[in-house]
Amino acid sequence: MSKETVTVATYTNEPEAEAARARLESLGIPCEVQTDNAGGMYPQLDVTEGIRLVVHAEDEARARETLADLQAPDSSPPWICPACGEEVDGNFTVCWNCKRERG
Repeated sequence: MSKETVTVATYTNEPEAEAARARLESLGIPCEVQTDNAGGMYPQLDVTEGIRLVVHAEDEARARETLADLQAPDSSPPWICPACGEEVDGNFTVCWNCKRERG
């Protein structure tokens, strides 16, 4: 990234950082995952130093808003499966017990 960049989030594992990167890029926000793990030779540095997600300074507000939405817990109420009567957390669309889709 050649323009001025800012760190908008820090992660302890690369898959989580890459998922956030993919979400931002899907919205047209250029970003980059940066790590200080010495090319994989010292992976413990990802935990101590963190894996940074950086964006151009002009995209910071939009990126932070998007990431906040990703991290917000789903507040959907639980639902009762019409097939088996099991209570299922609201953020799921398929019953964990009988695999029926939410009706």
